[in-house]
Amino acid sequence: MELVKTRLQLINEAASKLQIVGDGQPLDAESEGKLDDKIDALLLQLASERIAEVANDEAIPSDWFDPIASLLANRARSDFGQQFDPGLDQYQKALLKKVVSGRPSYAVQEAEYF
Repeated sequence: MELVKTRLQLINEAASKLQIVGDGQPLDAESEGKLDDKIDALLLQLASERIAEVANDEAIPSDWFDPIASLLANRARSDFGQQFDPGLDQYQKALLKKVVSGRPSYAVQEAEYF
């Protein structure tokens, strides 16, 4: 099992979720470009909403991978003649937040004195 996934794997997984590529078929350059253009904005949005901070898009943690791929696919739906699903977006963000929250933050805990 891989611990991290790459940007290209993210693009291919999102294409698979959008059902724009058949099994074993390569993704065409135009579709790959459309998906690739949306990754940076998605990762910035997830960081700004304090859901998940992916420091390196060539090393996406495997447990974060599926929700991020689903979010990318949902965001790109309009480019492929499908409709954006706000319910799916909300669900995948909640799932990602739940997965991320299980990790240690290594932040120093502030003491509260009474």
